[in-house]
Amino acid sequence: MAQPLYVYLQRPDTGEWVTVGRYLLTKGSSESMGSFRYAPSYLAAGHTWSIDPINLPLMAEMEFAAPRYDGLPDALRDACPDAWGKALIERAYGVPSGAHESRYLLLAGNADRWGALAVGVHKKPSIAALSAPRLAQLTDLVLELHAIAQRQPPKHAALRKRLLGTPSLGGARPKATVVETLANGEQNFWLVKPALLGDAADIPKLEHACSLWASAAGLFAAPTVYEVVGDKETSQISTLRVLRFDRAAGRRLLTLSAASLLQAEYPAATKEQTARWSYPRLAEELKRIGAPIEDRQELFARMVFNAVIGNDDDHPRNHAVIWQQTHKRWRLSPSFDVVPSLDDTPKQLSMQLCLGRRDISRESILMDVLRFGFVNQTEASDFLNRLLGRIEHGFDEVRGLLDAPVSALMETRLQRNLTLLRA
Repeated sequence: MAQPLYVYLQRPDTGEWVTVGRYLLTKGSSESMGSFRYAPSYLAAGHTWSIDPINLPLMAEMEFAAPRYDGLPDALRDACPDAWGKALIERAYGVPSGAHESRYLLLAGNADRWGALAVGVHKKPSIAALSAPRLAQLTDLVLELHAIAQRQPPKHAALRKRLLGTPSLGGARPKATVVETLANGEQNFWLVKPALLGDAADIPKLEHACSLWASAAGLFAAPTVYEVVGDKETSQISTLRVLRFDRAAGRRLLTLSAASLLQAEYPAATKEQTARWSYPRLAEELKRIGAPIEDRQELFARMVFNAVIGNDDDHPRNHAVIWQQTHKRWRLSPSFDVVPSLDDTPKQLSMQLCLGRRDISRESILMDVLRFGFVNQTEASDFLNRLLGRIEHGFDEVRGLLDAPVSALMETRLQRNLTLLRA
């Protein structure tokens, strides 16, 4: 029997840290069994925030089994590092590749986790305030991320130590957080994503262009800033900053991935799991947790946008929801990690567009429109036609940002898919 791991939450109303419950992992001979229980003190205090309304609803004396991720609850898997963070932990602590997720969870530390959860071995939380390198340190930070990715010695020892101490961020590419202090004293937290030497194109510039493109088409996208750091004498590195939507006013916001809402693993080990990756099912889960109809139709618009631009990396960990304390409800997060494939134009997406179908076609897009909150197919068809027009015109605003070969590829893809999806 392993030592319990306690789960903490930064309260959405006051910002105070409270103990939500405890996680327990039992190692069997062939598999691990994990469980979560809400703390009696948390429930007795009348707190109404479930850390996962689908898999962990607020219930007293209930031991919730964790059927995925080798016994780790979905909400805690969301707080775990992905490939990049795991690689840092394996180097820093000598953890063998493929260790149990809970080991990465604990070793990642609480300084910069995704969302508002933290973990520890003590019943009472003791969590450091949010902090990150300053925006003025951006160039040094990017150079250090490159040095880590290439297994080079530290260029800035203090930054290297800090990066190794905050490996919780998701994804496979190098990334880190910087903080920008505004004139009014408020702070913005930005996710920094530099280009890599082996990239076939300027990926940060492409992601920035797609964010602006989505916004121009009327979608709700996370704000981004594109810049080139470094100097001409040494090296210049293309870099993207993405405003973190799980941070506001110096607090961490309760956040949950679509993978958790769909009760689906990512990466998925079986076809049964990938069968749960579905836009219509996600729309139903949004309704189930109390998100308004606008969010379901925003999700529909994102599905269409991904189909048009050929973003087949639209897996369920690239969608999320945030708890909105002002209205006491879950809301769809801004779109993020929207990057089209630069290989052959995808013919399908990672998520199902309708029941059992991933193919990019008008038929599959319009088959399950009732689940997105449309009254009928006529209403959805009109919505789709207007959206396609906005996407087409939106490209005019960003084509000049792209390098010529990528711009030409996206122009050809746009016209192909518009022809495919229009009536």
